[in-house]
Amino acid sequence: MNEKMQKVIASLIFLWYLTLTNAKSTPVVTLPDGRIRGEILDTYKQKLPFYAFLGIPYAAPPIGKNRFQPPKPVQKWSGILIMTSNPKICYQTGLEDALASEDCLYLNVYSPVVPGSNASLPVMVFIHGGTFIRGSAPSGFYGPQFIIEQNVIVVTINYRLGPFGFLSTGDKVMPGNMGLKDQQFALKWVQQNIHLFGGDPKKVIVMGQSAGSASVTYHLISKSSAGLFRGAIGLSGSALNTWAHDPNAVNKTYGIAAEIDPSFSRNRTTQELMDFLQSVDGKLIHATGTNSKYSSFAPVIEVEHDGAMITESMYMSVKEGRINRVPYLAGICSEEAILMAAKEESWEKTASAYDKDLRKLVDPDMYITDATILEKTSAEIKAIYTNDTLRQDIGAFTQYFGDNRYMRAPIKYAKLHSQYADVYFYQFSYHGIMGNNNFTIDGIGRVGHAEDLRYLWSNYKSYESFPESDMRTLDRYVGLLTNFAKFLNPTPENSELFGNNIWPKVTSEHYRYLDIDRNITIQENPRKFSYGKWEDIFEKYATKPLISF
Repeated sequence: MNEKMQKVIASLIFLWYLTLTNAKSTPVVTLPDGRIRGEILDTYKQKLPFYAFLGIPYAAPPIGKNRFQPPKPVQKWSGILIMTSNPKICYQTGLEDALASEDCLYLNVYSPVVPGSNASLPVMVFIHGGTFIRGSAPSGFYGPQFIIEQNVIVVTINYRLGPFGFLSTGDKVMPGNMGLKDQQFALKWVQQNIHLFGGDPKKVIVMGQSAGSASVTYHLISKSSAGLFRGAIGLSGSALNTWAHDPNAVNKTYGIAAEIDPSFSRNRTTQELMDFLQSVDGKLIHATGTNSKYSSFAPVIEVEHDGAMITESMYMSVKEGRINRVPYLAGICSEEAILMAAKEESWEKTASAYDKDLRKLVDPDMYITDATILEKTSAEIKAIYTNDTLRQDIGAFTQYFGDNRYMRAPIKYAKLHSQYADVYFYQFSYHGIMGNNNFTIDGIGRVGHAEDLRYLWSNYKSYESFPESDMRTLDRYVGLLTNFAKFLNPTPENSELFGNNIWPKVTSEHYRYLDIDRNITIQENPRKFSYGKWEDIFEKYATKPLISF
């Protein structure tokens, strides 16, 4: 049965459903833990019905003795829970939100078919970004309508953030990575329940953007996530990004305790540390995020123990093939840091600070301690981009920052992963009105971090005013990603929509990628002007074995 016929049948089923019930009726799904009622909505373009269940509890509230512990199953409920909104969000580090709390482990399910049908549709589980300290899965920004129109089920999830998700004592007392373990628990929930919504648990794709993309690759690396998905999509991030792990988590955990109670000293045991942090009001822990010392958090390398997710160098895991060898689609935007440069005055000051001390160009994750080597490394890094000062060549500084913070690591991760499984890589270069970015710098890319999400999720009230090229790009981007979800191949056949291009896989001989611009083209070697030089610099100067890249 072709996809068009499936959509027609879905519409007929919907009309039949309405004839048996009144127009205000909404679907009820019986989960193992209890019954839930969702709502029926329509997609924007094709006006197809879909079924939304917002705010489903997938784990018990991680409060009290469950704080800093792995997620636990929810308690069963009686009656029917109304799942028509999901206001719950996890604490957002450094931000105050009346809806934020520790009780935040909820997910949303959107299905194009009547719950209970035997459709066996592919499923895309999306993990939001936000540098592991912010973000959520509301029904607003991550509107699934365009993906739904491709006959794919969408799941979006919350997971613990900041100190609640990523503090660690560096031992078995509080090993850390609870945010990643929440994601894994949600993926297990999908395996157990998605058939009730018309999904096939054997056709699950895990997808994320930025920190969510880094999370995706952590699940690719973690053997404990094996079998929870058959493929993965990573947008602008990987576990190899230097911001995607925290080498200082233990000091941070003790520091937060002392911030709450100045008498709490470092000579207290880690058990006393956890007991203390479990006993205080969560608002006190959240309040420490206003201090810049305690405003960044990320996954950690755990000690070996039952339930551990990451126990060795992420770089070495993927390099040596200790990964879940499933197909992977990944990509970057053409100039990830350009939105940072939009604050021109502060950006110029930042560039001037780097000019005064070029050692800032060398990421601490290279672990270079020799002063002479540090000077040599910083000079070679600068030479990749410009012979002028960074302040005078602000475009070059923006390119450096994009490579160092966002782009270099996803390119490397995809290259390493391609040794063991199919990998497709892209660059999103199309600069349109829908991207909501009017800032440009001559001579460099134009598409900033997360700008591509506006061509994937429906977050505008109306799409009638956008030019044809914007809508075509949206159709292309959605089509490529959903094709991967359906077939594990973004271009399973020639299509005019994709310029009749068959997207080539990344191989050891050729790093080909798809450039998504006004026209789609096949290119070779992403960030060709800089990436190979970074590889040389890491090989010559970075301390081995590498953890990140």
